[in-house]
Amino acid sequence: MEKLTAKEEEILRLIWANGPVFIQDLVKLLPEPKPHHNTVATQVGFLEEKGYVAREKFANAYRYHALVDEHAFADQVISDTVEMFYDNSYASVVSRFVEDEKMDLDELKALIAQIENKRK
Repeated sequence: MEKLTAKEEEILRLIWANGPVFIQDLVKLLPEPKPHHNTVATQVGFLEEKGYVAREKFANAYRYHALVDEHAFADQVISDTVEMFYDNSYASVVSRFVEDEKMDLDELKALIAQIENKRK
């Protein structure tokens, strides 16, 4: 998957949350100050070029829907982060969480038990 800008990701999240949408719907959903219709259309066009959304024609407008689901996107972001910052080691990520006290020992033990139960 091609990387997204922060604005592209914001728009994709709106599409996931609101289902198929027209550009005018996205403009209404975006926070103030509202971007111009053409600016949003350009961002959605980039999402379409990158394969994240597709469009359907309705009269003289297009309605856009996501081609990539949120879970698959999150998996890819996590994988990219682990590869880029943790030498592709998920154990290093968990170790970092424990070191930074974002995960305590009891949570780590529960995670290990959960993994062991799934393997049975």
